[in-house]
Amino acid sequence: MQAEDPSASMMKGMTRRVVPRSFFLETLWNYERMQSVGFVFCLYPALKRLYPEREDLRSAVSRQLNTVNTNPAMGPLLAGITARLEHERASSEVLVYRKRAMAALAALGDHVFWGRLKPLAAVCGVVFSLIFLGSMIGSAAALIVYNVPNILARSLGFSKGWTEGLDVFHRLDLARMNVLLLWLRKTIAAGLGIAAGMLVVHATQSPELLGPHASKPVIGFSLLLLTGIGTVLLRRNLPMTVVMYVVGLAAVVVFVLMDTGMLFQ
Repeated sequence: MQAEDPSASMMKGMTRRVVPRSFFLETLWNYERMQSVGFVFCLYPALKRLYPEREDLRSAVSRQLNTVNTNPAMGPLLAGITARLEHERASSEVLVYRKRAMAALAALGDHVFWGRLKPLAAVCGVVFSLIFLGSMIGSAAALIVYNVPNILARSLGFSKGWTEGLDVFHRLDLARMNVLLLWLRKTIAAGLGIAAGMLVVHATQSPELLGPHASKPVIGFSLLLLTGIGTVLLRRNLPMTVVMYVVGLAAVVVFVLMDTGMLFQ
């Protein structure tokens, strides 16, 4: 039978103290040390438990005020890993390993939460707003799609970081992660197509929205044009946010031309 890690109970109850503080990670953000103040505020309860002596605690806080920059959703996980490093490593090694973990988590968090979940939440918000016109369901859908995974990552992060330390990176299945990211990308693309189709349906049912010059052939051509632009950008593997902004700008231009009668004049 495997012996229980004696340090497992050292941080009992710490998650409920660290997670609320993680929402202040970017408090007092500055160009010199970036998120350092917010990160120490998040980590402080764990440091206080690790270092009951005042001088040791002061040294640890001063050490951790070094530059920090990671994705906010990854803050508790980084805090857990850092607490484990403070517990196991010499003080001269803590920042070296923390810097490597910080960079890896920043890249992963930005890619998942900002590169995929934010666009997905925006698309879901638009689609549900078009389905339930005049209601707050679209706004609620956008908030749920982004914030549920975000809060889940924060809630599990510190305990995972503390119990597994740097070994947590061995558990990240990159193959499965790439499959998940690809699935999210395809879902966003499908959502954009659904939103575009629904906009066309609403436009054909309410021609006054597009002005007197709009006709079904013009609307159909505009939809094909925007779809073609989006497809070309996706095939070039551009970030989804770039695709959304470019297609959105193209849509504005097309509808302005449609409204003024310059398209198929």
